[in-house]
Amino acid sequence: MIDSILKPTLALFMITLVAAIIMGLAYIVTEEPIIQARQQSEMDAIASLIPGNFSMEFVYLEDHDSSLTRLTISYDAAGERLGYVFSAAPGGYSGAVFMMVAINPAGMIDGVRIISHTETPGLGSHITADWFLGSFEGRSGHLTASSNPTSLQEIDLIASATISTNAVLRGVNDAMEYFQTELHSDAE
Repeated sequence: MIDSILKPTLALFMITLVAAIIMGLAYIVTEEPIIQARQQSEMDAIASLIPGNFSMEFVYLEDHDSSLTRLTISYDAAGERLGYVFSAAPGGYSGAVFMMVAINPAGMIDGVRIISHTETPGLGSHITADWFLGSFEGRSGHLTASSNPTSLQEIDLIASATISTNAVLRGVNDAMEYFQTELHSDAE
């Protein structure tokens, strides 16, 4: 009787052990290429948000009440600030939304890019749509979502994707707040 219980238990343990080892090896093999791909996506996004010849200064942000993770300050060849690109990772419906927000020295949003997300296809995934991301450009201050926007401080809410829309808004508003409180006086 013990033998009839022990054999299947041992077999299940061995299968689980082999599966765990294979998954661990897959993680080790793919971790570095995934990190490099994300870093390249971020550099491409920075280049598209602040085009031209520039140098960059990176500042890592560790405010636990904010979705911001990094600030990239871009300079032209003469050392003048071209703008600020904030990296953020606000929580969406299915996980973090990795994004970047560009703010020019005058305090206007130059662009928003979504680097990666796990939002629901066909609903929350609309946060990557050009019409949605383009609606942030040229705005400043604290923005809100509305199903019928009537002011410059309101962004069109993506139908059936309130959490995803609010995640992007959180990243944008965190960037704008940091700019206004920490950088605005430096930019003048």
